[in-house]
Order: sequence, then C-alpha cells, then structure tokens
Amino acid sequence: MKNIKFIAFFFGLILLWSCNDDQYKDYTAPNELSDVSWLISFDQFAQNKTWLNQDTSLSFFDLSQGTTSHEWSIEQGNNFLKEGFSPKGDSLFKFINESAGLSIDKAKAHVLFANSGINKVRLLNKFNAPVTYRSSTGIKTSVKEGEFYVIDTTFIFDVYAHLQPAFRVLKGTDEVLNVAATDMPNIADESTWPVVEIEAATALTFEDLTTIGRPNGRSWFAEDGVPSQTGGLIANIKFYKLGTFNVGSFRSLRLNELPRETIDKLIPLKVKVVKSSQPFVYDGALTENEEEVISFRVNGEVSEIAGEAANFTVNVTNTAAGFGPTTISVASASINPTDATFINLQLSAPIYNSDVVSISYNSSGNLKSADERVLESFTDKIVQMHYGNSVLPAKGHASYEEANPSSNNAYAQSYFVGANNNKSDGGLVYERITSKFSPSDGGSASMKYSTLASDPLPNANLWSFGMAVDPIPEGTYRMSYMIWIDPSTTLKTFRTEWNKPDFTRQVWDIENVEKGKWVKITNTFSTKEIPTSVRHTFRPHHLENVGVSGAQLLWVDDFQLVVIEERI
Repeated sequence: MKNIKFIAFFFGLILLWSCNDDQYKDYTAPNELSDVSWLISFDQFAQNKTWLNQDTSLSFFDLSQGTTSHEWSIEQGNNFLKEGFSPKGDSLFKFINESAGLSIDKAKAHVLFANSGINKVRLLNKFNAPVTYRSSTGIKTSVKEGEFYVIDTTFIFDVYAHLQPAFRVLKGTDEVLNVAATDMPNIADESTWPVVEIEAATALTFEDLTTIGRPNGRSWFAEDGVPSQTGGLIANIKFYKLGTFNVGSFRSLRLNELPRETIDKLIPLKVKVVKSSQPFVYDGALTENEEEVISFRVNGEVSEIAGEAANFTVNVTNTAAGFGPTTISVASASINPTDATFINLQLSAPIYNSDVVSISYNSSGNLKSADERVLESFTDKIVQMHYGNSVLPAKGHASYEEANPSSNNAYAQSYFVGANNNKSDGGLVYERITSKFSPSDGGSASMKYSTLASDPLPNANLWSFGMAVDPIPEGTYRMSYMIWIDPSTTLKTFRTEWNKPDFTRQVWDIENVEKGKWVKITNTFSTKEIPTSVRHTFRPHHLENVGVSGAQLLWVDDFQLVVIEERI
C-alpha cells in the first residue's frame, strides 16, 4: 500500500464511499445488512490519484457487507500480487501471483499495472437484497440479475509508460547522431562512438525526439560545452576547448502534476574541437564576481595575455551618487585558471553593484588564442554586476513553499486573503499550487493569480505576515519576482506594499514582460529596518490597470530582497 494506514483511511473515507453515509450512526447492524463500500490505496500526495506510473501497484479493499460474492478482475498484461511486498522497496514482479490469472474472489486485491495507457479494474459484487451506492459522482443502484442484486463497478486509471529518451544531434543541418527510444548507449562502448569535428566556438544542435512516456521536461548535459547544462526541445551548445571529448548525457523528465519519473541516457558521441577559421572575438558572459573581478568569454582558448592590462578601458558611472563617468584602470589581466576561454580583469579601485560599468579593448596584436588568432578590439560592453543572496530565506515563505489547508489563506502558510479570495465560479483569486513553479529557487510551489472575465480585477489583497523571519536591515534593496504571465493576460501592473516601518508602495510594470515563460522582474526600494511583524501585500489594482478587461492569469514565485551597494 502507498502512504496509507488502513484503519485511519477506513474511518476517514468510509462516509464518502459508503452507500449509506451516516444513516447507520448509533445503529447496530443486523447480520443481513447489505452495504456497498471500498477502499483504494491511492498515493495521498498525487495531484490526480488515477494517474499512475507503469509497473507500480495499488491495493483494493472491498468493504461491502452482506455480499454473496465479490470478484476483482483486471486486463491482460496486468497482474495480481501476493501479500508481503513493499511498494517502494521491492521488485513487484517477484510477487506476481501466477495462479490468480485475471480475476480473484477475495475481498482484498493488490494490482500491478504493467500496461501503459488506459487500464481498468472491475469489481463485481452480488447481494441477496437491493443496495444503493452514493458518491460525489451520483447514485448507483444494484441491478437484478437472476436471483441476485449486482453492483458492477469499473475503476479507470491512466498509466504513464516509462520514459524512453530519444534524440538526435546535428552539425549545422547535417544529422551526425540519432538515438532511438530502444537504444541503450553504454560507456563501455565509447571507443566505437562516432566523432564529429567542429571548429572552436561552434555549436552542435541537440533535438529531443522523446514521445514514449509523455515527457514534459528535459535537460542536456555537456561538461565541456557552453552552456554545460540547458533545457529545451532544441538546444544549441558551443564547444571552445581544443581536443576530443565525450559530449555528455540527456535527461528526460516527467514532472509537476504528472506521475514523476526521470531517465538519463548517454549521448554516444565524441566531439573533436579544432582551430577556428573565424576571427578571435569577444563572446559575452561579461560579469563581476563577489571579489569584484570582472571576467568575459572569448571564442577560443587564450594562450598569451602578458602586458595587456593597459589595453583595457573600464568606464564607471553612478548617476544616483553623482559619480562619473570615470575611468578606472585595470591592475591586472589574466587567463581564467579553470577555463582558458575566459579573461579575468582585476581593477585598481572598488566598484559597486549600483554602478554601471562598461569594458572596452584596444587590440595590440599580442593577446592571442591557442590557435594563434589575435583578439579583435571591442567597445563599451556592459558588465552584469554581482548581487548577493536574498536576505529572505530560500525555499521558504517568500517562495510559497509552506502549505496551509485553508482557501482563505490561499493554501499558503502565513498568507491571508479572506472571503474576497472566492470567485463566482467556485475558484480562487489567489492559490498556492505545486503544478507550476520557477526552477530558480529549487522549490516546488508558486502563487497563482486568476480572475474571471466578469470581474477581471477583484478587490482582493494577498497579505503576507511571515516575510521577515529576522529584522531586515536598513538599506536599499533590489526586489525581484519570478513571474509567468499567461499569453491571454492583459494586466499592465501590480503593486506591492510594506506597512512597516513606514508605509511604502511599489508599482511593477509588467505590460511588456515576455509571456508564456518564467521571467525575472525587478524593482527597487529603500527602507529603515523592517521588523518581523511587517505585513507585505501583493495585488493587481484597477487604478494602475485602466482599460484592462477579460480574464487574467499569472503565477509568481521566488520573491527576493537583495542588498544594493550604494556608492557614497
């Protein structure tokens, strides 16, 4: 049985599944009582309890009283199991009851679902007297067949097949590898793998062809590629380092509300990276790290950089502080010790993440790649500044990870909406869900905001009373949300508010945010120390959304507060 204690579930569910509800309260049943009820060991954490993974089991209990016979029957390919197995710890195939065939006449049945697709389990009960079964789906009355009264019930399950990854790899438009669902590459055979030759800084294209198992996600892994991990049905991965390498692996995923499964498969391909015929140029990834070292990528491995610091120009501006534009000299330029396709710059003066920093390079002819190309000049490339971690705890309240059983709380702990959270169709304006969430915080929940066309912007605030676990220090902060906006949504803005230490309000412009994907949006505010008793508010408000009509739908996740370093 899965996540179930028989006694607890029996008393918790018998009123729902019994044909008589509470009619027998304080009543002693005679020997001739006829009653219909049953119990199924569903996974209590499943989003849809009739969706199952292939080769998993359910236990069925016929609790009906007064039956003259009961029979469980299954379809060809599925199996009844013997007693004594552990659904998660044992190989279920070792417990197949070979003698049972496709039907048994016991009150208890353990079923192994080996077939994928739609599967049926049938329970046929016979009684000497008429019986009625009442459930949330309606009333079912026994049918007279000969001398007996029959309740014939079929349980329907959608069984998801094991994922069988399939993919192909292309060099330009030429297919260089095709791995079918039935192929099982093995590292022991790597000496026989094909080799594809590409120039440095050239990409291979990876295409997911998986259909078996109904995947809804995937990841590509290439230790020597850029990026080294990425998603997407189609992914382009560049290779910069010279040499011959195994490409990596592919992971097929079935996540969120579906029965979860993850399957990895090797990509049986070697890539041989040779000298490039292209110019040696700046290739992005321009960032500052925590130690204020600036680094950027070029389209090949660097071999010579001595004496080049003076050929870099760093311009810094901070309008809010009245600073600059000012040039800061480069104290040293070096090859990144862990990746020779990156150049590191150490500056002679401090910089702050509130600065705007740009880098230029005047080619001297001496900064060369491993294949003897000379780095070309470039101008005014903007640095992505380093921001520290959020002052709010990760994977906690600010990312809706803590559940609450009440709809008035939007099913999220320490949040509150109240009666205004109810929509006329029975749904909720705000609702914590686990079927969609941002991968940025490593959590598994988000906050859904949805409205009806008849009331596109209801008078409903999402109040948080747990944002500050510890007092938040005085300072200037970059606030951010991860947001997914449904393509049908026309909202222009939403607002956030803090009620302490002083009331402040921020309006977030989302009118031009890309829809249909997780996007990071930011805002800025300055504050005195925020106490733990603070109330934080989220709400799309009609005053900032004039002319918005129709139903609205979006999700927010991973709210962060990150310190902005002010230049004084």
